[in-house]
Amino acid sequence: NEKIKEKAVYMIEELAKCQEAFGKLGTCHKGFLSAYDETQFDLLEKFTPYPEIWAPYYTLHKIMAGLLDCFEYVGIKEAYNIVDQLGDWVYARLSRLDNKTLKKMWGTYIAGEFGGMNESMAKLYQLSKKPEHLAAAKLFDNDRLFYPMIRKIDAIGGMHANQHIPQIIGALEMYKAKGETRYLDIARNFWDMVTKGHVYTIGGTGETEMFHMAGHLTDYLTDKSAESCASYNMLRLTSGLFRMKPAGSRMDYYENTLCNHVLSSMSHAYDGGTTYFMPLRPGGQKEFSTEENTCCHGTGLESRFRYMEDIYMDSQESVYINLYIPSVLKTDKIHIEQTEETCGVIRFTVRIYGDKEAAFRVPGWTDGFEIRIGEEIYREAAADGYIHIRRNWNQETTVIVREIYTMREIVSPDNRKFRSLAYGPYILAEVSEEEAFRPLPDLQKMRRTE
Repeated sequence: NEKIKEKAVYMIEELAKCQEAFGKLGTCHKGFLSAYDETQFDLLEKFTPYPEIWAPYYTLHKIMAGLLDCFEYVGIKEAYNIVDQLGDWVYARLSRLDNKTLKKMWGTYIAGEFGGMNESMAKLYQLSKKPEHLAAAKLFDNDRLFYPMIRKIDAIGGMHANQHIPQIIGALEMYKAKGETRYLDIARNFWDMVTKGHVYTIGGTGETEMFHMAGHLTDYLTDKSAESCASYNMLRLTSGLFRMKPAGSRMDYYENTLCNHVLSSMSHAYDGGTTYFMPLRPGGQKEFSTEENTCCHGTGLESRFRYMEDIYMDSQESVYINLYIPSVLKTDKIHIEQTEETCGVIRFTVRIYGDKEAAFRVPGWTDGFEIRIGEEIYREAAADGYIHIRRNWNQETTVIVREIYTMREIVSPDNRKFRSLAYGPYILAEVSEEEAFRPLPDLQKMRRTE
């Protein structure tokens, strides 16, 4: 969209002028750029608490991430020039501080929150190849989070959920930057711990923005369960890990969270409203923020783009069909279109040039799954949860995928008295203002859809 590109170029050009002006003030160091001067950063280094200061590195991350995106996706070279200088400023600022000061800063509630600064610095290093940029990324290592993760110890209870999930995404980017396996271990172990002991049946995590002790989910079914932006960042982490090693179990979590938290966090009034939390107590009602500029409102805008992210992924050997969402994928070498004919029946037209297989995910929730290509029938998934089909895809091929939807109950792992009802991938809710848990209906009397 050329109009949007023009606006992006204009904003970048004006930000470059701001950065230059900051450098001439005499009160800011070269390369600095923000919506305020360096005072906030000075105060953080004196351990000034929130709300006297906000979170200066958190907002800096948003600027750097946006500049990197403008360079990577739109090709605006001036964006790279700005973020390169900003990266130099970050290194100069932090490298003069001792480790004890840094750790105390990053452990300061809200004021020390730095979003995904380690991710942006690691991405910048991959472009600049400046050792200082990678060194700056490592200065954001949070030992309180990373040390237990390396040793597979779940110590996240009591931590601010969405303060730490972006740090894990950053660890994954650190691995990509230099191949240090400890960062990959941190990311994998964190994902395993969160998804096995800290997520509600809708895929969301945390209550009052905090992680609690693993296996105590039913103790925290409140109006402030499942912060929306935490789910957004968990999807980003899941996507990154999948690219390292495709696995159907990762996409099972992804689909569940996308359908049952991210999708349900959007207002249907076309007013841009999004939820901050997802009430999970009996009689709880969603509230959609349309005026406040909260973290979940900003992330809520980005969350809508997850609807089309990761439906398909491409590797050297395979084209992965991860999500069954009506869509079209069209590149020079791949053309896939999927449409839903009836509930659970999806028609694909597939054309893949070259010697690649198509890999169709078998969802963990389905009570029967099959693929038909003419007279050929495929039902058995490989160990990775996908049916891999190698054939001549150079000619347009019709593929029919069938998923069996059934009513099912999901037992809460920490308290078997509590169950959720689901139909296919969708967690169900009863429309009721009653503030008591409802008895489980007789599933045998509920119609099964073939």
